[in-house]
Amino acid sequence: MDSVEWTPYVEALLSGQQTADQVAQQLCKDKGLSADAALSQTTAQVAALVLQVLTKQSSPKHYVAPLLEQQKKEDTAVAHAHHQQRSSAVSRVAEAAIAQKLLRDDSPLTNLFNWDAFQKRLANLRSAFPEPEFNHALAVKTNPTRGLLRGACAKGFGAECASIAEAKHALSLGFEPRKVVYDSPCKTLGELREMLLAGVYINLDNEEEIRKVNEIFAELDDSEETRKMHAAQLGLRINPVVGGGTIDATSTATVTSKFGLPLTAETKPRLLDIFKQNPWLQGVHVHVGSQGCPLDLLAAGAKRAVAFALEVNAHVGQKQVCVLDIGGGMPTVYDGGEREAYDFKEYADAVRQQVPELFTSGFSSIITEFGRSVFVKPGVTVSKVEAIKDWAGQHIAVVHVGADQFPRTAYLPELWSHCISVLDSHGRPKTNPSSDYLRQDIAGPLCFSGDFLAKQLLLPPIQVGDFVVIHDTGGYTMSMHSKYNSRQVSSYFAYSATSDNVKFSMLKERETTEETLACWGIDRDVEL
Repeated sequence: MDSVEWTPYVEALLSGQQTADQVAQQLCKDKGLSADAALSQTTAQVAALVLQVLTKQSSPKHYVAPLLEQQKKEDTAVAHAHHQQRSSAVSRVAEAAIAQKLLRDDSPLTNLFNWDAFQKRLANLRSAFPEPEFNHALAVKTNPTRGLLRGACAKGFGAECASIAEAKHALSLGFEPRKVVYDSPCKTLGELREMLLAGVYINLDNEEEIRKVNEIFAELDDSEETRKMHAAQLGLRINPVVGGGTIDATSTATVTSKFGLPLTAETKPRLLDIFKQNPWLQGVHVHVGSQGCPLDLLAAGAKRAVAFALEVNAHVGQKQVCVLDIGGGMPTVYDGGEREAYDFKEYADAVRQQVPELFTSGFSSIITEFGRSVFVKPGVTVSKVEAIKDWAGQHIAVVHVGADQFPRTAYLPELWSHCISVLDSHGRPKTNPSSDYLRQDIAGPLCFSGDFLAKQLLLPPIQVGDFVVIHDTGGYTMSMHSKYNSRQVSSYFAYSATSDNVKFSMLKERETTEETLACWGIDRDVEL
């Protein structure tokens, strides 16, 4: 690194970009690479070196300081433009919520859900796959709110359930049993029996669950009526081992995944025999992952599932597998805007192009399991700013939500950040010029040091009584709420905005302290 020649940059003979290209080629081991390729390979090194040079006492302050100031102005201008766009888009709804007392001193936090955007997204999914054999089972874990699920049920959608409670939840809301997909990777004998008899479609995860189902069938009479009742009701999850996306924790088709039974050249004969020995196994299930998985990876998982299903049918000599569950996993984009990462038609086109057999092989039911790409965008979370700390160079705004509702954001901010906007005490956009913007931290209410929604965000100055809006919170937020510190779950409202007014419909009241504390057990002395 000491051999790097900085003189042209220091003397302003080369621009920063030209210097970066030159330094990259000096550092890169492969001297035959182009400047762009070399820069790509050595970005981290170059960044560290530039930072090191800029902070050396010998740096030409008369040249570097203006560059840094110019960069600061550019960053602030971009932050100002984006903030104005986001805050203007949500301010009308926030103003109405404040005016209608949905946000008040005894309820300083709420979640809002755009009902019209949700309905539009459901219609987009339906139109992308118009074939009648499709059961679009929405992932309940994304957002289990009753009113929202009822709305989806009324449109003919199904429910994908990750636990026995979610499955019972879906049935209680009126979902048709065969449109309820029970996917828990850890099912008891009793849970399997209950769901089997309820008519729910079940994806088994492992050989132990196969053994349990055989035990249940041994209890039932072996009549034609019983066989017909449970036909096409049970599938097996296989891991297609097509690789992971950009986020390890949400990639489920890697070699080390805990889900399903891996499909490899070595395991395929054993899997084929499992289907032959259990003719009641009539479905194949795959799920590649969630956020961070490109469309081609999702399509590759579906392709492996279809190919394996057809191999099973050839192996057993009849059309045993008639249900294909291709999972969900389509990502969204957490940018605070209305734009989705993908239109569902883009996904459908990718699947039709790469897996035409899915549509031509005569499967009686094809299941999808979308969640994030349906629920996230319509939601926002709004909190009153309760306190401001401007001390020792820090600017901290304290709000009523944090790691309790946003655990991923607090613990893995580099992967799960949300855009945040600031509104005044009436819900109107802040009109500060970009020159007023400063870097601020948004701290949650929990009693631990890591409880931040964001750090060092360029925002207009936040004041006590203002409101912060966290964008893209319709999924994997309230459903992940933690009981740590016994914080109350907030109220929740759906809304519909027209040119004349904003109408709200309550989805959930704010939890009372008694309801929050009910989970901490029976109120009596330990009798030992």
